[in-house]
Formats: sequence, C-alpha cells, structure tokens
Amino acid sequence: MKPQPHLLFRSLAASSLLLALACAAPGSTVPAKPAEPFKPMLKLRPVTVSLVAGATQSFQAEINYQEGLRYLRQPVAWRVVEPQGGTINGAGLYTAPGTPGVFHVEVRREDFPEVFASATVTVR
Repeated sequence: MKPQPHLLFRSLAASSLLLALACAAPGSTVPAKPAEPFKPMLKLRPVTVSLVAGATQSFQAEINYQEGLRYLRQPVAWRVVEPQGGTINGAGLYTAPGTPGVFHVEVRREDFPEVFASATVTVR
C-alpha cells in the first residue's frame, strides 16, 4: 500500500514538533540573540573651512548614546590643536586668529576619550 502524501506530511510535522519539545526543558525559553556591544561614534561638521582672519565659524558635533542613557549636556570637549590657532568655546564656536595659517579644531568625547574628530581651518 502506498503512503498518502497528506499522512506523510502530518507524520513529519508531528515528529518535528516532538523533537523541538524534547530539546527544550520545561519552562525554558529560547535565549534571545545577545545585544551588540555599544560602539561610540562622533561626527564633526564641517570638516574643512576657509576663513578670513578674525572670522567665526560654528562647528557641530554629532554623537550616539547608549540605550537608556541621556546626558544633561552633550559630553564633548573642544580645542584648537595649534598654539595661536584661534579659540573655540564649549558650544563649538571657533574664532580665527589674526594671522593666516592652517589650523585644526578637535572635538573629543568625554565619556569615551579615545573617540575624537578634527577639522582643518585655513585662515587667509
């Protein structure tokens, strides 16, 4: 006698279900996929600027946050790398020096100090 296709399917489906149930302990659940580790990021805009001596330029830092964690202020620190290369305040407002040259503005995450970005400023 030839097996009926619908009976073979039912038999396979039932055996798969039994196997799945046998592999799980009573009351246990399948573990969720582990979360990816947090990767801090930092973007700086603009990355290149050309200014006249004494002019100002606003820089913006964009960072990502760990899930469930918020700060009262953005945890970044600004600085001008070269001495005599101008000034930058805590809000990212750069003021070019009175002399021409090529300078660099750097922003660093305070919560992850190894993460930083820089921009090049050419003063004419």
